[in-house]
Amino acid sequence: MPDTKTTMYASTMLADLDIRTDRFGKRRIFSIKFATKDGRLRFLPTAYVTGCKGMDMKRLRFRGIQPCDCKGNPELHVVPVKITNIIEYNSHIIDWSNGYSIQ
Repeated sequence: MPDTKTTMYASTMLADLDIRTDRFGKRRIFSIKFATKDGRLRFLPTAYVTGCKGMDMKRLRFRGIQPCDCKGNPELHVVPVKITNIIEYNSHIIDWSNGYSIQ
């Protein structure tokens, strides 16, 4: 069986990242693959979205990604990720061609 990954529009991914908790009040955990500022590819199999202290995340077009274990307990530190550097979200390849501006 070939490994075919589906795509997801960037606007859909960003809307999904804005939803912090499920209907039961538990954090929404996801997997993410992104490029860092210095060009390294990072993959976090379990993470959740959080803020970065002192940053205007929406204006600067960043999201704070907190690595966690399978139960949602935080590990390491929050990683600020530029939204245009996100390559995969929950095993979906991000499609930036839906009119979302890349800056």
